Amino acid sequence: MNNTIPKKALVALKDLNGIIKIVPPEEATVSAFDRSFHFGDSLYEVTRSYDGILFSLDEHMRRLCNSAKLAMYEEMPNTDEIISMIKQACKAYFKKFGNSDVYIRITLSRGLGDLAIDRKYSSSPYALIFVKELDLYPKKMYDDGVHYAVVDRRRNLPQALEPAMKSGNYLNNVLALCEAKKMGASDAVMLNYQGFVTEGTTNNVWGVKNGVVLSAPLSVGILAGITRDWILEICDKNKIPHEERLFTESELRSCEEMFLSSSTKEVMPITLLNHQPVGSGKPGPVTKKLHTLLLNQIKDYCKKYQASSLYV
Repeated sequence: MNNTIPKKALVALKDLNGIIKIVPPEEATVSAFDRSFHFGDSLYEVTRSYDGILFSLDEHMRRLCNSAKLAMYEEMPNTDEIISMIKQACKAYFKKFGNSDVYIRITLSRGLGDLAIDRKYSSSPYALIFVKELDLYPKKMYDDGVHYAVVDRRRNLPQALEPAMKSGNYLNNVLALCEAKKMGASDAVMLNYQGFVTEGTTNNVWGVKNGVVLSAPLSVGILAGITRDWILEICDKNKIPHEERLFTESELRSCEEMFLSSSTKEVMPITLLNHQPVGSGKPGPVTKKLHTLLLNQIKDYCKKYQASSLYV
Protein backbone atom coordinates (compact mmCIF):
# COMPACT_ATOMS: atom_id res chain seq x y z
CA MET A 1 0.00 0.00 0.00
CA ASN A 2 1.25 3.50 -0.83
CA ASN A 3 2.30 5.74 2.01
CA THR A 4 -0.55 8.24 2.23
CA ILE A 5 0.78 10.26 5.18
CA PRO A 6 1.00 13.86 3.93
CA LYS A 7 4.52 15.26 3.58
CA LYS A 8 3.51 18.78 4.56
CA ALA A 9 1.70 18.29 7.87
CA LEU A 10 1.99 18.89 11.60
CA VAL A 11 0.00 17.62 14.58
CA ALA A 12 -0.65 19.44 17.87
CA LEU A 13 -1.22 17.22 20.89
CA LYS A 14 -0.68 17.06 24.62
CA ASP A 15 1.94 14.79 26.14
CA LEU A 16 1.38 12.84 29.37
CA ASN A 17 2.46 15.91 31.36
CA GLY A 18 -0.19 18.07 29.75
CA ILE A 19 2.30 20.01 27.64
CA ILE A 20 1.21 20.93 24.12
CA LYS A 21 3.63 19.71 21.48
CA ILE A 22 3.75 20.27 17.73
CA VAL A 23 5.16 17.21 15.99
CA PRO A 24 5.45 15.80 12.46
CA PRO A 25 2.78 13.19 11.61
CA GLU A 26 5.11 10.22 12.01
CA GLU A 27 5.66 11.21 15.64
CA ALA A 28 1.98 11.79 16.44
CA THR A 29 0.99 8.60 18.25
CA VAL A 30 -2.31 7.66 19.85
CA SER A 31 -2.60 5.13 22.68
CA ALA A 32 -3.80 1.62 21.85
CA PHE A 33 -6.35 2.18 24.63
CA ASP A 34 -7.92 5.22 22.98
CA ARG A 35 -11.71 4.89 22.77
CA SER A 36 -11.81 6.45 19.31
CA PHE A 37 -9.71 3.53 18.03
CA HIS A 38 -11.85 0.81 19.62
CA PHE A 39 -15.35 2.28 19.51
CA GLY A 40 -15.26 5.22 17.10
CA ASP A 41 -15.94 7.26 20.24
CA SER A 42 -14.75 10.65 19.01
CA LEU A 43 -15.94 13.90 17.48
CA TYR A 44 -14.37 16.09 14.85
CA GLU A 45 -14.50 19.33 12.91
CA VAL A 46 -12.82 20.36 9.66
CA THR A 47 -12.04 23.87 8.50
CA ARG A 48 -9.43 25.66 6.42
CA SER A 49 -7.56 28.92 6.16
CA TYR A 50 -7.93 31.66 3.56
CA ASP A 51 -4.75 33.73 3.23
CA GLY A 52 -3.77 32.83 6.78
CA ILE A 53 -7.17 33.49 8.31
CA LEU A 54 -8.85 30.60 10.11
CA PHE A 55 -12.30 30.35 8.62
CA SER A 56 -15.49 30.24 10.74
CA LEU A 57 -13.57 29.01 13.77
CA ASP A 58 -16.18 30.20 16.28
CA GLU A 59 -18.94 28.37 14.39
CA HIS A 60 -16.91 25.16 14.34
CA MET A 61 -16.25 25.39 18.07
CA ARG A 62 -19.95 25.89 18.79
CA ARG A 63 -20.81 22.85 16.68
CA LEU A 64 -18.10 20.80 18.42
CA CYS A 65 -19.66 21.66 21.79
CA ASN A 66 -23.11 20.74 20.48
CA SER A 67 -21.73 17.41 19.25
CA ALA A 68 -20.24 16.81 22.70
CA LYS A 69 -23.68 17.35 24.27
CA LEU A 70 -25.30 14.95 21.79
CA ALA A 71 -22.55 12.41 22.51
CA MET A 72 -23.21 12.75 26.25
CA TYR A 73 -19.70 13.92 27.11
CA GLU A 74 -19.44 14.49 30.83
CA GLU A 75 -16.70 17.06 30.25
CA MET A 76 -17.22 19.72 27.61
CA PRO A 77 -14.29 20.53 25.30
CA ASN A 78 -12.04 23.39 26.34
CA THR A 79 -12.52 25.47 23.20
CA ASP A 80 -10.03 28.17 24.27
CA GLU A 81 -7.33 25.53 24.56
CA ILE A 82 -8.32 23.93 21.24
CA ILE A 83 -8.17 27.29 19.46
CA SER A 84 -4.74 27.91 21.03
CA MET A 85 -3.55 24.51 19.77
CA ILE A 86 -4.87 25.29 16.28
CA LYS A 87 -3.07 28.63 16.16
CA GLN A 88 0.17 27.15 17.45
CA ALA A 89 0.04 24.35 14.91
CA CYS A 90 -0.78 26.74 12.03
CA LYS A 91 2.01 29.16 12.95
CA ALA A 92 4.47 26.27 13.15
CA TYR A 93 3.25 24.98 9.80
CA PHE A 94 3.59 28.37 8.07
CA LYS A 95 7.05 28.83 9.56
CA LYS A 96 8.21 25.42 8.32
CA PHE A 97 6.42 25.10 4.99
CA GLY A 98 5.49 28.64 3.97
CA ASN A 99 2.24 30.54 3.78
CA SER A 100 0.14 28.22 1.62
CA ASP A 101 -3.38 27.68 2.91
CA VAL A 102 -4.04 24.72 5.16
CA TYR A 103 -6.62 22.06 5.94
CA ILE A 104 -7.35 21.80 9.68
CA ARG A 105 -8.98 18.84 11.40
CA ILE A 106 -9.86 18.88 15.10
CA THR A 107 -10.37 15.41 16.57
CA LEU A 108 -11.77 15.14 20.09
CA SER A 109 -11.49 11.71 21.67
CA ARG A 110 -13.57 10.80 24.70
CA GLY A 111 -10.31 9.54 26.18
CA LEU A 112 -8.49 6.38 27.13
CA GLY A 113 -10.10 3.30 28.69
CA ASP A 114 -9.55 -0.33 29.62
CA LEU A 115 -11.49 -1.61 26.55
CA ALA A 116 -14.84 -1.58 28.38
CA ILE A 117 -17.57 0.21 26.46
CA ASP A 118 -18.92 1.92 29.61
CA ARG A 119 -17.80 5.55 29.51
CA LYS A 120 -17.19 5.54 33.27
CA TYR A 121 -13.90 3.80 32.50
CA SER A 122 -12.78 6.64 30.25
CA SER A 123 -10.19 9.27 31.04
CA SER A 124 -10.81 12.94 30.27
CA PRO A 125 -11.42 13.92 26.64
CA TYR A 126 -8.48 15.27 24.71
CA ALA A 127 -7.95 16.93 21.34
CA LEU A 128 -5.55 16.41 18.48
CA ILE A 129 -5.14 19.06 15.79
CA PHE A 130 -4.06 18.01 12.32
CA VAL A 131 -2.77 20.73 9.99
CA LYS A 132 -1.76 19.84 6.46
CA GLU A 133 -1.39 21.40 3.05
CA LEU A 134 -4.77 22.24 1.56
CA ASP A 135 -5.33 20.22 -1.59
CA LEU A 136 -7.36 22.53 -3.78
CA TYR A 137 -9.89 20.82 -5.99
CA PRO A 138 -9.25 21.04 -9.74
CA LYS A 139 -10.93 23.92 -11.57
CA LYS A 140 -12.39 21.31 -13.93
CA MET A 141 -14.63 20.02 -11.12
CA TYR A 142 -16.21 23.48 -10.81
CA ASP A 143 -16.33 24.04 -14.57
CA ASP A 144 -17.76 20.61 -15.48
CA GLY A 145 -19.31 19.37 -12.24
CA VAL A 146 -19.04 16.00 -10.55
CA HIS A 147 -20.87 12.67 -10.67
CA TYR A 148 -22.93 11.57 -7.65
CA ALA A 149 -24.98 8.41 -7.15
CA VAL A 150 -27.99 7.71 -4.97
CA VAL A 151 -26.95 4.59 -3.07
CA ASP A 152 -28.89 1.83 -1.35
CA ARG A 153 -27.21 2.35 2.02
CA ARG A 154 -29.38 4.52 4.23
CA ARG A 155 -28.25 7.41 6.41
CA ASN A 156 -28.07 6.63 10.10
CA LEU A 157 -31.40 6.87 11.87
CA PRO A 158 -31.22 9.89 14.22
CA GLN A 159 -32.57 7.76 17.07
CA ALA A 160 -29.65 5.36 16.54
CA LEU A 161 -26.70 7.68 15.80
CA GLU A 162 -27.66 11.32 15.41
CA PRO A 163 -26.23 12.69 12.12
CA ALA A 164 -26.26 16.19 13.65
CA MET A 165 -23.44 14.93 15.88
CA LYS A 166 -20.19 15.22 13.89
CA SER A 167 -18.89 11.87 15.04
CA GLY A 168 -15.71 10.00 14.19
CA ASN A 169 -17.89 6.89 14.00
CA TYR A 170 -17.99 7.19 10.22
CA LEU A 171 -18.55 3.68 8.93
CA ASN A 172 -22.04 4.52 7.59
CA ASN A 173 -20.49 7.18 5.32
CA VAL A 174 -17.45 5.07 4.41
CA LEU A 175 -19.65 2.24 3.15
CA ALA A 176 -21.91 4.63 1.23
CA LEU A 177 -18.84 6.09 -0.50
CA CYS A 178 -17.58 2.60 -1.33
CA GLU A 179 -20.92 1.83 -2.94
CA ALA A 180 -20.89 5.08 -4.94
CA LYS A 181 -17.36 4.42 -6.18
CA LYS A 182 -18.37 0.95 -7.37
CA MET A 183 -21.14 2.64 -9.34
CA GLY A 184 -18.59 4.91 -11.05
CA ALA A 185 -19.51 8.05 -9.10
CA SER A 186 -17.29 10.31 -7.03
CA ASP A 187 -19.61 10.41 -4.00
CA ALA A 188 -22.98 9.28 -2.69
CA VAL A 189 -26.35 10.84 -2.06
CA MET A 190 -27.82 9.08 0.96
CA LEU A 191 -31.52 8.69 1.65
CA ASN A 192 -33.04 8.22 5.08
CA TYR A 193 -35.06 5.18 6.08
CA GLN A 194 -38.22 6.82 4.65
CA GLY A 195 -36.60 7.44 1.28
CA PHE A 196 -36.08 11.20 1.64
CA VAL A 197 -32.84 12.84 0.45
CA THR A 198 -30.40 13.62 3.27
CA GLU A 199 -26.81 14.51 2.33
CA GLY A 200 -23.53 13.33 0.82
CA THR A 201 -20.88 11.46 2.77
CA THR A 202 -18.93 14.61 3.70
CA ASN A 203 -21.12 17.42 2.42
CA ASN A 204 -24.63 18.80 2.14
CA VAL A 205 -26.52 18.19 -1.11
CA TRP A 206 -28.84 20.71 -2.79
CA GLY A 207 -31.25 20.81 -5.70
CA VAL A 208 -32.61 23.64 -7.81
CA LYS A 209 -36.12 23.14 -9.16
CA ASN A 210 -38.06 25.81 -11.06
CA GLY A 211 -35.48 28.31 -9.83
CA VAL A 212 -36.02 27.41 -6.16
CA VAL A 213 -33.04 26.19 -4.13
CA LEU A 214 -33.95 23.03 -2.22
CA SER A 215 -32.26 21.82 0.95
CA ALA A 216 -33.26 18.92 3.15
CA PRO A 217 -34.35 20.10 6.63
CA LEU A 218 -32.21 19.23 9.64
CA SER A 219 -35.04 17.03 10.92
CA VAL A 220 -34.51 14.54 8.08
CA GLY A 221 -31.22 13.53 9.70
CA ILE A 222 -28.39 15.69 8.38
CA LEU A 223 -25.50 17.67 9.75
CA ALA A 224 -26.03 21.39 10.23
CA GLY A 225 -23.34 22.34 7.74
CA ILE A 226 -21.64 25.66 8.41
CA THR A 227 -21.35 26.38 4.68
CA ARG A 228 -25.01 25.31 4.40
CA ASP A 229 -25.94 28.02 6.90
CA TRP A 230 -23.95 30.59 4.91
CA ILE A 231 -25.75 29.61 1.69
CA LEU A 232 -29.17 29.93 3.32
CA GLU A 233 -28.15 33.36 4.62
CA ILE A 234 -26.93 34.34 1.14
CA CYS A 235 -30.24 33.24 -0.37
CA ASP A 236 -32.13 35.42 2.11
CA LYS A 237 -29.87 38.44 1.50
CA ASN A 238 -30.09 38.19 -2.27
CA LYS A 239 -33.78 37.22 -2.48
CA ILE A 240 -32.96 33.86 -4.05
CA PRO A 241 -36.01 31.60 -3.53
CA HIS A 242 -35.21 28.63 -1.30
CA GLU A 243 -37.01 25.95 0.69
CA GLU A 244 -35.93 23.64 3.47
CA ARG A 245 -38.24 20.66 3.03
CA LEU A 246 -38.43 16.96 2.47
CA PHE A 247 -37.94 15.73 -1.07
CA THR A 248 -37.49 12.29 -2.61
CA GLU A 249 -34.98 10.75 -4.99
CA SER A 250 -37.53 11.13 -7.79
CA GLU A 251 -37.83 14.87 -7.20
CA LEU A 252 -34.05 15.21 -6.97
CA ARG A 253 -33.73 13.55 -10.38
CA SER A 254 -36.15 16.11 -11.84
CA CYS A 255 -34.11 19.11 -10.67
CA GLU A 256 -32.52 21.33 -13.28
CA GLU A 257 -29.47 21.87 -11.08
CA MET A 258 -27.69 20.12 -8.21
CA PHE A 259 -24.72 21.13 -6.12
CA LEU A 260 -22.91 20.21 -2.94
CA SER A 261 -21.49 22.40 -0.18
CA SER A 262 -18.76 21.97 2.41
CA SER A 263 -16.06 23.99 4.17
CA THR A 264 -13.34 22.73 1.84
CA LYS A 265 -15.29 22.40 -1.44
CA GLU A 266 -17.40 25.56 -0.99
CA VAL A 267 -20.10 25.21 -3.69
CA MET A 268 -19.46 22.54 -6.32
CA PRO A 269 -21.88 21.59 -9.12
CA ILE A 270 -23.22 18.05 -9.48
CA THR A 271 -23.92 17.47 -13.17
CA LEU A 272 -24.38 13.69 -13.28
CA LEU A 273 -26.63 11.62 -11.03
CA ASN A 274 -26.39 7.85 -11.44
CA HIS A 275 -24.83 8.39 -14.90
CA GLN A 276 -27.74 10.60 -15.99
CA PRO A 277 -27.26 14.34 -16.69
CA VAL A 278 -28.74 16.76 -14.19
CA GLY A 279 -30.67 19.33 -16.22
CA SER A 280 -28.49 20.32 -19.16
CA GLY A 281 -25.59 18.29 -17.78
CA LYS A 282 -23.64 21.50 -17.13
CA PRO A 283 -23.27 23.71 -14.03
CA GLY A 284 -26.39 25.88 -13.80
CA PRO A 285 -26.76 29.64 -13.30
CA VAL A 286 -28.06 29.41 -9.72
CA THR A 287 -25.15 27.19 -8.66
CA LYS A 288 -22.64 29.55 -10.27
CA LYS A 289 -24.27 32.59 -8.67
CA LEU A 290 -24.28 31.03 -5.20
CA HIS A 291 -20.60 30.08 -5.48
CA THR A 292 -19.68 33.63 -6.52
CA LEU A 293 -21.73 35.12 -3.69
CA LEU A 294 -20.19 32.69 -1.19
CA LEU A 295 -16.66 33.61 -2.31
CA ASN A 296 -17.52 37.30 -1.93
CA GLN A 297 -18.83 36.69 1.58
CA ILE A 298 -15.68 34.76 2.45
CA LYS A 299 -13.58 37.72 1.25
CA ASP A 300 -15.61 40.06 3.46
CA TYR A 301 -15.14 37.70 6.40
CA CYS A 302 -11.38 37.63 5.87
CA LYS A 303 -11.19 41.44 5.72
CA LYS A 304 -13.17 41.68 8.94
CA TYR A 305 -10.93 39.30 10.87
CA GLN A 306 -7.57 40.15 9.34
CA ALA A 307 -6.55 42.25 12.34
CA SER A 308 -8.29 40.09 14.94
CA SER A 309 -7.16 37.15 17.08
CA LEU A 310 -8.34 34.74 14.36
CA TYR A 311 -5.51 35.87 12.11
CA VAL A 312 -2.63 33.38 12.24
